[in-house]
Amino acid sequence: MRVMFVGAHPDDIELGAGGTLIKHVKRNHTVLYTMITRGERGGDPVERIRELEEVISYVGVKDYLIFDFPDTYLNQKFNELKDLIEDLVMKFRPDRIYTHSLNDAHQDHRTLAEATRVGGRRVAQILSYWSPSTYNHFNPNYFIDIKEEVREKMKVLELYKSQSSRVKREVVIGINRYHGYMNGIEYAEGFEIVRFREI
Repeated sequence: MRVMFVGAHPDDIELGAGGTLIKHVKRNHTVLYTMITRGERGGDPVERIRELEEVISYVGVKDYLIFDFPDTYLNQKFNELKDLIEDLVMKFRPDRIYTHSLNDAHQDHRTLAEATRVGGRRVAQILSYWSPSTYNHFNPNYFIDIKEEVREKMKVLELYKSQSSRVKREVVIGINRYHGYMNGIEYAEGFEIVRFREI
């Protein structure tokens, strides 16, 4: 399986889909990890990218791309983002993309979610992940069991030391426990289905 993860800021992917990322890598799926900004509005961008690269190494992701779009101004770059996603889809040919939700209070997340929907319109499966800024009406309807990956996910989040005061571990693990409870399992990551054709 060929999967592509798209995030606006360092740690976005790990918060919403870190266990799923680890699961795909463990299964030897072909993974492309794509980071759109360096997160300069949320801390020192050099430090944040250093942390991100440490996470990538720890998880074992082989293929990753880090771009330098302006943090908090992605809405001004929509066409460029859409064209970038479309180009990456043509080159990488993913079966599935994980990206942000439109049901998110952060303007960068919403913009990237829409750019991915448009740029990835020929991809069979697109799933949107939770973030701490998703609205209450974030409505997951696809769940991935991360019981075997949850400890590694928490370790990954610890590697983002510069962000430790912004998002509490107990919040994230509580969300994963709740999504698991909804499905009769211990821990899960929940996603909104944007598109889901069998592959």
